[in-house]
Amino acid sequence: MRLYLLMPRFLLLIVLFAVALHDARSQDTLMLMNGRDLPCKIVEDSGTVFLTIIKKRSGKIILREIHKNDVFSVTKAGEGERVLYMQDEMMGDIYSTDEMRFYLAGEDDARQNFDAWPTFAVGFALCAGVSLWGGDGYMTAVGPPIFFTLLQLAPKIKIREKTMSHPEYKYNDIYADGYEPPARTRKLSRAMQGGFLGSATGVACWFLFLNK
Repeated sequence: MRLYLLMPRFLLLIVLFAVALHDARSQDTLMLMNGRDLPCKIVEDSGTVFLTIIKKRSGKIILREIHKNDVFSVTKAGEGERVLYMQDEMMGDIYSTDEMRFYLAGEDDARQNFDAWPTFAVGFALCAGVSLWGGDGYMTAVGPPIFFTLLQLAPKIKIREKTMSHPEYKYNDIYADGYEPPARTRKLSRAMQGGFLGSATGVACWFLFLNK
């Protein structure tokens, strides 16, 4: 049984605040399988799960369990990096450790730097125009945003050099493989947002100005 489950609530709170006030140099870091670095304090290692204390940007302190399958590597304060990831093609982990670093870098760069607002703007303009032309028709209001969103599944994601954290990633196919999923997800999200907002705007303008 995990130790923290046996702690009285007040003792657990004391531990939380004691760790939070501890010197920042004692902080641990988990590199997650989504490419993010997670600063934390590891208070227990059960073998399959890390029990961590995380201080959020708001200053709030939380206790969080993180399964080791979700962790690429762990770096404890004063120690070197220990890689947990293992290549296993049977489990779908087809990349070597070094290759996986490129993949994770692509994920992280896309999540932090990929800009899909142009897709939002195009979706807004197109769907606003179609819905304004169609008036109060249901299909011209709902169909175009859905169709425009589905179109975003087809084009290749363009990786701009300014979104890369390091120029060596420019011609790396594995980096591109990691970059694509979060970038595609953001592109689809912006397309849907822009499309439906545009349709709503077009319908509203039709009712306000053209519906005589």
